[in-house]
Amino acid sequence: MATTNRVTFHDVDIFALPAREVVTRMREHTTIEADQDDPASFIAPDLLLSFWRPFEADDDPDEEQGYYFTTVLLARPGYYDTPAEAEERLRRNS
Repeated sequence: MATTNRVTFHDVDIFALPAREVVTRMREHTTIEADQDDPASFIAPDLLLSFWRPFEADDDPDEEQGYYFTTVLLARPGYYDTPAEAEERLRRNS
């Protein structure tokens, strides 16, 4: 019997829904923006989440690896900090 793992956020099934729909539905709950370095990826900085797919293929469901997200990153606080923000965080925590 095969086991399927699901990743959901507020009933948004991250891997089962098309990437475009995930982004639209996530925006109902938080800020989510395109990654400046990778147009196929998105970042929800307030949640420390990043959503990735190998390439952008929003309108072609036959291109599953681009139509759906394949990876989600859950980061620790500070992951998205600039060097100046990281230095300030270290100074505050010292």
